[in-house]
Amino acid sequence: MINDRKVIVAKSKMFEILAEFEVDELAELLQYRYATPWNHGKDILEKLLYILEDILYLYSKDPELPKEEVVRDVKLRIHAKVNK
Repeated sequence: MINDRKVIVAKSKMFEILAEFEVDELAELLQYRYATPWNHGKDILEKLLYILEDILYLYSKDPELPKEEVVRDVKLRIHAKVNK
């Protein structure tokens, strides 16, 4: 969840998809809002999504993992989910 300019990881039993935004759509929004070249915006967003996937993967394996360990593991690509 994104809240107050932060990404919040939470466990929830309720799961209702309100909308899905593809990388191309987010890159287009970034381009128009901040005058960012499309290729740079998409590249940045793809990398961000890989990082968010790794965070989600680590917490799905161990919800009690301290944030500091998650940050370290993502930085060092320890136990990272294999990206497509």
